[in-house]
Amino acid sequence: MNSHVKHLFAGGILLFIVVLSFGTVVADDADLVDWDKASPSEIHQRLGQSKAEALLDQQFYRKLMAQEKGVTNQTAYDVLHYDIEMRINDTTEWIYGRVGVTAQVLDNFLQIIELDLLSNMIVDSVTTDSSQLSYSRNGDILSVDLGRAFEPDEQFTFDVYYNGHPSEGGFQGFSFDTRVTGKVMSSLSEPYFARSWWPCKDRMDDKADTYSIAIEVDTSFYVASNGTLDSVVNPLGNTHTYYYSVSYPMVTYLFSLAISKYTVWYDEYVYNSGADTLPLVHAVYPDWYSYSLPRYGETPNMLAAFEEAFGAYPFRNEKYGHANFEWGGGMEHQTMTSMGGSSFGFSLPVVAHELGHQWWGDMITCETWTDIWLNEGWASYSEAVWTLADEGWSAYRSYMNSMAYTGGGTIYRADTTDVWSIFHSGLAYDKGAWVVHMLRGMVGDSLFFAGIDAYYNSEHQHGSATTEDFKNVWEAATGWELDFYFDQWIYGTYRPDYDWAWLVEPSDSTGYDLYIWIEQMQTSNPQVFTMPVPFVVSYSGGGNDTLKLWVDQDEMFLRANVPSDVSDVQLDPADWVLKYESEEAFGVRLITMEDEVDTATQYTPYSYALEAKGGDTSNYLFVLSGGSLPQGLTLSEDGVISGTTTEVGDFSFQAYVTDNAKLGADWRTYSLTVAEAEGIPGDVVSDGSVNVSDLTYLAAYLFSGGPDPVNPNTADVNADCSVNVQDLTYLVAYLFESGAEPLMGCVQP
Repeated sequence: MNSHVKHLFAGGILLFIVVLSFGTVVADDADLVDWDKASPSEIHQRLGQSKAEALLDQQFYRKLMAQEKGVTNQTAYDVLHYDIEMRINDTTEWIYGRVGVTAQVLDNFLQIIELDLLSNMIVDSVTTDSSQLSYSRNGDILSVDLGRAFEPDEQFTFDVYYNGHPSEGGFQGFSFDTRVTGKVMSSLSEPYFARSWWPCKDRMDDKADTYSIAIEVDTSFYVASNGTLDSVVNPLGNTHTYYYSVSYPMVTYLFSLAISKYTVWYDEYVYNSGADTLPLVHAVYPDWYSYSLPRYGETPNMLAAFEEAFGAYPFRNEKYGHANFEWGGGMEHQTMTSMGGSSFGFSLPVVAHELGHQWWGDMITCETWTDIWLNEGWASYSEAVWTLADEGWSAYRSYMNSMAYTGGGTIYRADTTDVWSIFHSGLAYDKGAWVVHMLRGMVGDSLFFAGIDAYYNSEHQHGSATTEDFKNVWEAATGWELDFYFDQWIYGTYRPDYDWAWLVEPSDSTGYDLYIWIEQMQTSNPQVFTMPVPFVVSYSGGGNDTLKLWVDQDEMFLRANVPSDVSDVQLDPADWVLKYESEEAFGVRLITMEDEVDTATQYTPYSYALEAKGGDTSNYLFVLSGGSLPQGLTLSEDGVISGTTTEVGDFSFQAYVTDNAKLGADWRTYSLTVAEAEGIPGDVVSDGSVNVSDLTYLAAYLFSGGPDPVNPNTADVNADCSVNVQDLTYLVAYLFESGAEPLMGCVQP
């Protein structure tokens, strides 16, 4: 017997032991793919498809969602406990059940309670303290009259007795299946299927604190479910009852059953330096038993990796394990993941994915299906965390690149009326994982794990969270303002597309000046991504540096002083940013960007030099190739904008530069603002005109102790930065001898 397999005894009774090993494995459609060699994206597509395929009747689904929006009563009470008893008849395929509901009234006086239960399931009675309660059915809503109005904070309890064959096809959460080893009865209730087989408040935003579960089946079957298996009671008959207790909060869609003639084997995860153990229970199809051993056998190692990265396993007082079922794919049922009974259900990435869900999806559940990436994106990233722990950084980067989603659409799934939209594998799974990965690259490991720790220990622990809740926790923990990040990566589409080039030259001061030109070419929303982009700089004499430069415009020049000559520059070779990138030859480029052109002032001499780099630096030729400069300003061939203008306003012009050797050319459109001057040159009196009174005022100031000019620069008409007799002479010539127009002076205050 394999060393992993242990016997489980309770009360002196051997609960279950079946050890069968077949030489061949039964194949199904999933086995047409070698899942050990499949890419993460292929695996996620299968996972998302398996969940979405369960809901084929979209018309019924939309009707259900419309109905849910009209149900407001459910927000008025909080479910504290579900007490679930079921007798499942594998022959008649019928469920007989009792569900006890204990809840607390929140903020309204409440007498009518609304539960979700599909109309095909038969309600026999609703009771409390052995008394009958009135109830009514309205479509798929069960309304229970508590008999009186309960006040806020009061608790109430009632039992719903029901029976029926769960719906099949379009809206199905429980199935009766048959395979080569016999009957398989199992559930998959995500996203809204719990109501198809048991009455409950089937919502994301209310986890019952505890569950009691009792399942009666034929003695040939093993029952896998959530929480702790307390006992198996076998009266003198052909059925036995499995009693499970769940001591952690759990959302309704995570309550699960998997019932079959399994081979059950046991393992353990040892932690706290050997002081504590977590039981691991694996209920597998007999023909997959040997195949399961090395794969599910990695669970302890994965637990160790995830505990180091995420925090303690959230359900340490219970267990973890796997149970095969016929739904295909995998489903992260709390403490007992359900796995498709094909090679896919034993694939190591799938094992890691579903285990990661125990933190992200089970302990903290997305509050609405619009935020499904909080479940699936983090679980997909968990696969990469396991790869890093098992194989190192190179394998981690390769794994992330294997799920680099290229399509459009937002990670935030606004349309939850379409189940295919909810479980979009490229967005919720792949790009969702990249959001986590890029967050790590952006804030660095120290803050990244501080953010995880804060989220793990937040008010959302064993509760639910929205994307905004997640963002708020991470902002507080890291000190980063993250609106820009979520706006572009969660609510925006696609990815940045960088064209870039670099140039290095000796610095005028010390070392070398490195110039990096980068332009964003995407036309989708956002057209401009804001990201810290790493550039790895390799030096001619050996060694390298990483420069993390903020790219937040459609086109930028980034300048850095480096200590040595540069042999190569690479844009984000470790792939911390989801992107396209294309390196170009630097050629000749204008490195003066639009916001670097200084503002001019009316009547004031102006000079500003455009700057170019690359090509033959000995002789650049600048020309005005479009638009216009303000009257009085010109662009010289060496790139200097100069002159004095009387105009005011915003002006747009295009400058073109080429080098003497014709190695390249560049052009750029600039905006130049001319601000209105304070006063008119020569208007010493400040009365809005230049005339003899200004001469008289200036002469009195210079020779008779007259008052100072209101604005000295209106009196410095020759712009020599002082007010003296030369200005008087200049002004006389202008007024009486057709001399040059007055200039705005440059007297320092």
